[in-house]
Amino acid sequence: MAGEGLHPSEVVVLVPTRTGEEELVVDPKSLEGAAVEIGWPVGRDGKFVLVELPRPTSTGSRRVWVDGKDLVPEKKVRATA
Repeated sequence: MAGEGLHPSEVVVLVPTRTGEEELVVDPKSLEGAAVEIGWPVGRDGKFVLVELPRPTSTGSRRVWVDGKDLVPEKKVRATA
């Protein structure tokens, strides 16, 4: 889900995490459909994967635990964009 950001050239994206949704402010150009590009996962705990976001969330988190099923392989994102 995306909404207006702090600046007209930004949008707020809700990232579902293990502890609840986190707000992430990004440039709309960094969105590919409903996906935000991230780096390689840096950790794993059961079905959850620790990922590094392109910017800190509204609570200051740069890394968040997300459900592995929510990750979209880059090739699939490009095919649907």
